Amino acid sequence: MLDEILKILPEKISNEILNVGSNNKITEIRLRVNKRIIVITSNIEVFLNYIISLNDLLEILVRVSKNSLYAIQNDINNGFVVINGGHRIGICGEVVFQDGKIRNVKNINSMNIRVSRQLIGCADKLMENIIENQTLKNTLIVSPPGCGKTTMLRDVVRQVSNGVKRLNFYGKNVGLVDERGEIASVSNGISNLDVGMRTDIMSNCPKYTGMEMLVRSMGISVIATDEIGGKNDLEAIKYAALSGVKLVFTMHGKSLEDIKRKNGINELMNEGLFEKVVILSNESGVPGKIDKIHSIN
Repeated sequence: MLDEILKILPEKISNEILNVGSNNKITEIRLRVNKRIIVITSNIEVFLNYIISLNDLLEILVRVSKNSLYAIQNDINNGFVVINGGHRIGICGEVVFQDGKIRNVKNINSMNIRVSRQLIGCADKLMENIIENQTLKNTLIVSPPGCGKTTMLRDVVRQVSNGVKRLNFYGKNVGLVDERGEIASVSNGISNLDVGMRTDIMSNCPKYTGMEMLVRSMGISVIATDEIGGKNDLEAIKYAALSGVKLVFTMHGKSLEDIKRKNGINELMNEGLFEKVVILSNESGVPGKIDKIHSIN
């Protein structure tokens, strides 16, 4: 799983990380200028001897951009870049504002590489709770960052697309909006992760635009995307629901009460557009643990 990450790291850093052992359990790699590398494995911090330099971070950016920083400038301005495999590289530095918009992030001083993994079957238990009488319930998956909601969403999409034989649930045409390329890890138009045989993917576009395009053009039965929240997202969700499309989304939050404080989401629940709200946690260092499942009447 670390192969794509190791490709974009300077050799000395790659060697340090390979020496950690248990590479299949690494969840984050934190790189800060003039500080030691920190590798996080199942919520345990491992401090490596290597001290990160500014040149190390610049070399990583050059490798990620394939020698064209301009090509990833918009991603940098949004705070992170996604590489093959769906791995997200968060970026911190000095933000340059112009006309109320972020125009650049310069003097980059730290990066957080979040390791993406496909866990086939991680949604098995969840499927038993969001499929009732062979019908998928409109579902919102909620968790704080790093608790596995994208991994869970990916497996839900895969199972809805392929069908769940034990539940007598037949596969549906799923429209997946993969705005940042994390869910399906799309590269040159091809998905590198398994999101199911009946899934159509719209990538590298705003979520609300992708949702509207998929509903209009692809004859889908289910629409899914990650980290909803903006006003335009909520309007697109209403449009999809009123078109008779089932919904599976994720968003940041810690509890049902937490997301109810967000006016737009609370409105959607009051209108009955979401039937199940799933709360995830990472108790015992295991991301994707189902904490609670709420039925919204």
